[in-house]
Amino acid sequence: MLQQAYRQNCLRRMQCHKWYQRFKSGRTSIEDDPKSGQPSTSMDDDPVEKVLAAIRQNVPRGETVNREFYLNVLKHLRAALRRKRPEAWTNNTWMLHHDNAPAHVSLLIREFLMRHETTVVP
Repeated sequence: MLQQAYRQNCLRRMQCHKWYQRFKSGRTSIEDDPKSGQPSTSMDDDPVEKVLAAIRQNVPRGETVNREFYLNVLKHLRAALRRKRPEAWTNNTWMLHHDNAPAHVSLLIREFLMRHETTVVP
């Protein structure tokens, strides 16, 4: 019922269970735990242009980025993450950030992300 009302802004069931366990074990803060290592930052003056170039290179001319196309992109992303960042893959410490484009919020994509317990940053 909450997922119907709040859609992608609703915590997933597994996230709710994790937070419940944290508070049950004595946690009192809602802030995230500190993470080790240097935060990820962009050193490029124009990251938007890099993203657009990547899109032009990877989306065939005339192709529409619909839910099926995006699902294929997510499958490739997960495979690349598993190969290139095995520690983040194993610990499930990676997050996906995407906007509310129709392909990103389609039922097909939301079910795929839930099935694979992918944390999505709104």
